[in-house]
Amino acid sequence: MADEEKISVLEEENRRLKEDNEKLMNIVVQMRVTLNRLVLRYVTEEG
Repeated sequence: MADEEKISVLEEENRRLKEDNEKLMNIVVQMRVTLNRLVLRYVTEEG
């Protein structure tokens, strides 16, 4: 495999990893929002 092919493969893998990372970060943000809502609901119901 030529160096240019290796670089191309690595760049594609890097692009996919960046996309996956962004999706996962969006999931984390949604989970945090959901957790905050649940905590708020629990605190208001207990108080």
